[in-house]
Amino acid sequence: MKYFYFMEAYYETLSAIYEIVKSDPSPHTYLCTPHQIILSHSRDWLLIQKHLELLSAEKLVIIKQLDKVAISITDAGIVKAKALRNNFVNNNFSFQNEMNRFSPSKLKPL
Repeated sequence: MKYFYFMEAYYETLSAIYEIVKSDPSPHTYLCTPHQIILSHSRDWLLIQKHLELLSAEKLVIIKQLDKVAISITDAGIVKAKALRNNFVNNNFSFQNEMNRFSPSKLKPL
């Protein structure tokens, strides 16, 4: 049986921000720039801005207007992003099982 997971698009933006800040010693104080988010995300800036507003309403990010716009992830945002990542992990997955399905002997030459 196959399971398909659907993630709200704005949570993809949260995950992109988390990927930017996760290796920082204090990820919740790291100030992401729009440039960093755009480069690490496949969406355009207008859509990302809408996502940020939704994430801010859920208190998962904080949008700061400094000299330039800066975005920081909240502790709740970090927890949510980690939970989203864990939802895509299948503990029963095995590369060996997947390799058996795609045997080279079943491939036809081009």
